[in-house]
Amino acid sequence: MCTCTVCGGSGMQRVSGDRFRTCIVCLGTGQLSSAVQSAPLNHQPLNSPGLAKLSCPARAAK
Repeated sequence: MCTCTVCGGSGMQRVSGDRFRTCIVCLGTGQLSSAVQSAPLNHQPLNSPGLAKLSCPARAAK
């Protein structure tokens, strides 16, 4: 985990002189967590049951 660079680790962002809001980047925690593992692009094999039944009907061009 690393410190949020948007709010500086406080979890709050300054909106104006006397207005603050929860940092939406770190969701108010002040810390950013890295992804544990990125999802593979081919997460579902082509021979999965039910995939053959899926379809997307196309409209005829006008």
